[in-house]
Amino acid sequence: MDKKYLQLVRDIRDAVREKAQEIPEFRDDGNGCVRVLFRPYCKEADDDFGGLSDFRFHDIADYEFTFAITPGGSRVISYDTSDSDERKVDCYAFSALKIAHCSAAQDMDEGLLSGIIKDPNLTEECGYGPYAGALCVEVERINTAQDTDGFFSYTSEKKYCNIYVSVSGADSLSDLRCAFAAIDVIVDFFASTTDSFKYHYPSFPAK
Repeated sequence: MDKKYLQLVRDIRDAVREKAQEIPEFRDDGNGCVRVLFRPYCKEADDDFGGLSDFRFHDIADYEFTFAITPGGSRVISYDTSDSDERKVDCYAFSALKIAHCSAAQDMDEGLLSGIIKDPNLTEECGYGPYAGALCVEVERINTAQDTDGFFSYTSEKKYCNIYVSVSGADSLSDLRCAFAAIDVIVDFFASTTDSFKYHYPSFPAK
């Protein structure tokens, strides 16, 4: 992956981790997971992310990174059930289920968050995490060209990539608050490049 995108991953991770220190569950035990996923929509983006896709056959790679929510922490959390049994949850896996649910919401044109659609087919048994905690930032590249005489400019927009950020380990809304810390980082990153981009990202849901 291009070094500047690796730095973006680090910056997203660090922003989420910083926000997580405001959440008692994360601050007290340091366990949970943050997952960052890049989905390219053009060869230019894929080349930057790693070049593993083949757009001739619509064979598109996802590029994922996962971290414990705090340095040295575990991706596995423990909690007590109502009958006082201890359960363990693998937040590494659950963060992926939330992204799957967020992606399903996108496919249904219902938004860019996990947990916002209620569909009996989108359950954990089917590979979806129907809880808050994952979001998507859609990134489009804006291309401007002039006619041969230089009098008229033409602007086109091309889908560049989706960036998903998912957090798991606290209650769902706390997970989502941590994930939202990534949005400004992503927008600032693309705004600092020499190319022009536009973004679509969610608003925090009303209580």
